[in-house]
Amino acid sequence: MAEPSSLHGLRYVLQRMVLLALFGACVFIGAGSWTWQRGWAALVVCLVAEVIINLTLAIGAPETLKQRGSPHDGVKPFDAFFAGAYILLSITLGLVVGMDCVRFGWSSLPWITFGSGVGLIVLSTILGTWAMLENEHFEQFVRIQSDRSHRVITTGPYRYVRHPGYLAAVLGTIAGPLLFGSLWSSVPACLLLALFVWRTHREDATLLEALDGYEDYAEETRYRLFPFVW
Repeated sequence: MAEPSSLHGLRYVLQRMVLLALFGACVFIGAGSWTWQRGWAALVVCLVAEVIINLTLAIGAPETLKQRGSPHDGVKPFDAFFAGAYILLSITLGLVVGMDCVRFGWSSLPWITFGSGVGLIVLSTILGTWAMLENEHFEQFVRIQSDRSHRVITTGPYRYVRHPGYLAAVLGTIAGPLLFGSLWSSVPACLLLALFVWRTHREDATLLEALDGYEDYAEETRYRLFPFVW
């Protein structure tokens, strides 16, 4: 029996919470201790950001929340690769954080970097939520949503870059090593950044090829991800 559409939004929220819990477990498994205070503080910041995003969507854009949890056929190979690589790198990041800062003590950034990380999380949360509120087609996987009268979004943050959601993800990824105070976690974090850039390129190419009006939009809004850069 098909899952009621009213549960799709809840499924998406649960997916996000499970992923965060998995990441947190990896942090403390890597650390070999459950008493690392900075680790807990960083995870609380991430949890608060996740709750704010989902509550805002539930109130301001419930259809977008539902669609992000809705199953769709024909997931593109690059999307399937992205999903698997994202989970693998997130697990790696969590393990490296714990091993770096607690188990082996390879590095320990000062607490002032925690504040910088919080600032980036705030920016990431604002930008990502704004993008999802503005774009009714903000689904998890790339597809031309002909069933939902897919159109080009040119308002809000989409006036400045074509993929503000990925820019928000980039900011959040940079925040990770700063929040936890782990220098070595910047290695998997950089791989995650490269993954987001790659997916941005693939999604942009798909939209240029198949979405009516996107080519004109790309000429007007020149930057895909980073303002004044690319």
